[in-house]
Amino acid sequence: MPPTTTLLMLLALLLASACTVANVLADDYDNRWPAKREYADPAITAAMESVRAAIPKAADDPARPIYHFRPPARWTNEPCGVIHHKGYYHVFYQLNPTGATWGVNNTHWGHTRSKDLIHWEHLPVALYPSRDLGERRCNSGCVVINGKGQPMIFYTYVPQKGRTSRQQWAAIGDDDLITWKKLAGNPVIDREEAGVPATVSLNWSDPFVFRADGKTFVTFKDSGGTVCQALTEELTRWKYVGSLGRVPGECPNFVKLGEKWLLITSAGRSTQQLCYQVGMFDSQQGQFKANKSGILDHGYGPKWPSAFSRGFYATNTLIDPQGRCILFGWVGGFKGDRGWNGCHGLPRILTLGADGRPRQTPVPERKALRGKRVRAEKLTLRDSGLVVKGARGDALEILARFQPGDAAAFGLKVRRSDDGSRAVTLRYDGAVLDVAGTKVPFKLDKGQDTLTLHVFLDKSLMEVFVNDGREAVTRVIDPGRKDLGVEVFAEDGTATVRGIDVWTMKAIWPH
Repeated sequence: MPPTTTLLMLLALLLASACTVANVLADDYDNRWPAKREYADPAITAAMESVRAAIPKAADDPARPIYHFRPPARWTNEPCGVIHHKGYYHVFYQLNPTGATWGVNNTHWGHTRSKDLIHWEHLPVALYPSRDLGERRCNSGCVVINGKGQPMIFYTYVPQKGRTSRQQWAAIGDDDLITWKKLAGNPVIDREEAGVPATVSLNWSDPFVFRADGKTFVTFKDSGGTVCQALTEELTRWKYVGSLGRVPGECPNFVKLGEKWLLITSAGRSTQQLCYQVGMFDSQQGQFKANKSGILDHGYGPKWPSAFSRGFYATNTLIDPQGRCILFGWVGGFKGDRGWNGCHGLPRILTLGADGRPRQTPVPERKALRGKRVRAEKLTLRDSGLVVKGARGDALEILARFQPGDAAAFGLKVRRSDDGSRAVTLRYDGAVLDVAGTKVPFKLDKGQDTLTLHVFLDKSLMEVFVNDGREAVTRVIDPGRKDLGVEVFAEDGTATVRGIDVWTMKAIWPH
């Protein structure tokens, strides 16, 4: 056989092999997104296929998280409904199926479910804007089971420009929560009806349904803390009964933890962080009296770098069969149009500490993602840094326990360059914990002699939990692709690393 012919055959084989690999990767992604089909509603078919069209571009981005939930492409923001139903954790989420920017005129409700809070199954889009009814987008809300056993979505109808104010709408789902139909009698709650005050903002939104003392209530953002009570088992008739008081910000969550009630809001007037209030709720008067308040996740601090860089934000909660209160939230602020933008933080368990303030810890199910482990302990640091040998990566779980000595400051560097000139730094000086520029006032509790930093790195995302979730910071980061090292350090004195564990983390998505 002539040499030229042999060379051409080899090139053809290599090309065929490359195409096979590419097709396998494409099929792998397609298998994670529901298979191509014609849905009964053409608008859902169009949304599903629009997401599919962006998958190759999104898959090509090395900065995209690999063990946090996200749709395979396009824009996502908050979890807008979460519920445990028939053995699954269901999460509905804000989705723009046609672009990698916020869907100001095109927000749908995406849908996913999981049995373990770690591995997620993509499901068909649940809601889309009803253009024939003048709907601009489907804003956030919640999912509940009504008194007749029917799954219900409550969400905010946002009208097209120049039309009436927002309204609270509902949809009924099938028993598997897959197919949804908006009620013919929408809206179910409207301004200046059933006692809802005329002072409620035209932009009221984000209905959150909760239950207390055998009654069903709902509250909203931009409503002065308005509380309405359901008058029917079907949850289609409501009346105004009271107010939670000052409820600044978006996406209110109101949940009972023990004997106390926890109110969570995003982006208040005085701060742009995820905030909380703890107190008591009077179900007879529909009144909430708070006695503690603070910041639940510090994100970027009091000033966002951009409108959609908000750290852990716009949350939703559920109580699971184990009695755990699980908190879900959106992380935004990823760079550029790479075919995708936005993901969700790790689901967190919410509790109240002995001081009556909330604690949050990532669900223990995430341990199933741990791979290789590197451990070091009893490291004495004197005016120096020490690279943790064997601990490298851009998808890691890190648990570091420090004992302060006389050092002026100490801490942890992640995504460290090999020459040490670049890193994402977590630095503690005894009064302030600085997480990549977000400064969190923090002092060890009386009698406590250990600072614990629990860090989750996932490509361009970092979540940090401090001392068993007493504080939390979530940041989008932008380190160099080859910056993979981990270092512990002390400045101007001595500190001890009691122990540091570093695990590589397995992907839950093909990448």
